[in-house]
Amino acid sequence: MIWLYLLPALLLLAAFLYWGLVITEGVYFGRRLVVWLYDLTAPKYEGIKEFNELAERFFIAQPLLQLMDDYASLRVLDVAAGTGRVARSFYLEGDAFAGQIISLEASGPMLAVGRDLADRPDTHWLQALAEPLPFADAQFEIVTCLEALEFLPSQEKALAEMVRVLRPDGVLLTTRRKGWEAHTFIGRYYSEARFVELLQGLGLINVMVQPWQFDYELVFAIKPPEE
Repeated sequence: MIWLYLLPALLLLAAFLYWGLVITEGVYFGRRLVVWLYDLTAPKYEGIKEFNELAERFFIAQPLLQLMDDYASLRVLDVAAGTGRVARSFYLEGDAFAGQIISLEASGPMLAVGRDLADRPDTHWLQALAEPLPFADAQFEIVTCLEALEFLPSQEKALAEMVRVLRPDGVLLTTRRKGWEAHTFIGRYYSEARFVELLQGLGLINVMVQPWQFDYELVFAIKPPEE
């Protein structure tokens, strides 16, 4: 008879652990667990994600360069950079990209994989947290944060920091989680309308939402020029 009670309890525990450690990647248990899980995943991360170079160029680097084509040289900050996908997408543009990229990531092993894949003099790898960002105001023409916001302690504070270090007329590119799994992020889910309102409330303009992956949308926004 005990199995009649034990089996449902075990199934509920397994479902809870899957939600807490896989879907939400430990965010409800604190930043240390999130970073530790990425430390463990780092050697397999590229194989798990299976990045497509053509898609990375088309959806990430090319739209950003088109928006910033008036600049001869760009400073790019990639927040929660992982293994450096954003940096590599710019490299694929060849001479069309001129500038410096800072790939900021809390997980040391993830940064180590990124360095091995793209160790170039125009890219700097920095192990640091997204909030607060270790930079003065208005330092970057482009700030990116892809597939990471929902795993940060505070999406709102992290976005405010990204806007702070973005130069006037600069571009923010981030992502919004969507799909059924997104709705399981209790207290952290943003509908498209609410997410746009959040960015506008931080002073950004020309917010544009673009389809991307099954569970993510790309969101572009501009920091207005100084008056």
